[in-house]
Amino acid sequence: MKNYFAFIDESGNSSQDRFFGLGLLIIDDEIGDFYDSMKSFYDKAKDIARAQKFARIADLTKQEEYSQIADIAKSTRKFELKFKYINATNNTIYSSLVDNYFRFTKVRFCALIIDRQKGNDKSEWRPAFSPWDTYILQAAMLIANNIKNISPCGVCVLADDLTRPSTIKKSFERSLADAISYRLNKNKLPDFVFGVSRLESHSSLLLQVVDILLGCVMYDYKNLAGLISDKLAVKQEIVVKNLKQNLRCSNLAESKTYNKPSYFSVWELK
Repeated sequence: MKNYFAFIDESGNSSQDRFFGLGLLIIDDEIGDFYDSMKSFYDKAKDIARAQKFARIADLTKQEEYSQIADIAKSTRKFELKFKYINATNNTIYSSLVDNYFRFTKVRFCALIIDRQKGNDKSEWRPAFSPWDTYILQAAMLIANNIKNISPCGVCVLADDLTRPSTIKKSFERSLADAISYRLNKNKLPDFVFGVSRLESHSSLLLQVVDILLGCVMYDYKNLAGLISDKLAVKQEIVVKNLKQNLRCSNLAESKTYNKPSYFSVWELK
């Protein structure tokens, strides 16, 4: 039996967002080589961000805007790669990172997308569940459905940190583990999920990779709905287009599975 790591991240978990997405990256003992290959892109993007920060401080110093410099010094935000941070100075680095993903033929990525407005005649939408319930239920379904394609196996789930509502007594880890077990048992699959844990996204490069791949899929869904501005498209579209070129497709906003050059699946929950 083979063991896998499953990294999962979400986007649009606020009930005010039209689209909700979950991204799942499953990787086996290639994880070390995969991590090392991604680290160079992280370092390059971080160097650019650091240079921009120093240039901003120098500019504020000339303008004697010392209060703004103090605000920068007080910031506790850690650097991380995120799709929303893609801009005109770093988009080629993110694009190369996407190319690098497809160098690893045994890595698997799957995105689950929910359009909260579909099936609703009104311009507003009402989520069926709270953001917490939506995450737990859909994450469990996404993980269980992907496990069945590689079963029998053991899986350790590593998820981006999610704040537990005060009304929920069970921990995130126990909530998700129980929900996955229920799904696996329902599908008559062995329950070999041997661990679930939350991580801060800035501490996990592979969670950041999930954010970028999921962001590309979400971009096409939002773009199709007219939610992407021209200003944003100039910055981010090069990365999305490159991912589509790797898959030899013209649209990510549809339920489809690609097995080459690496496994990449999009599943829109109707």
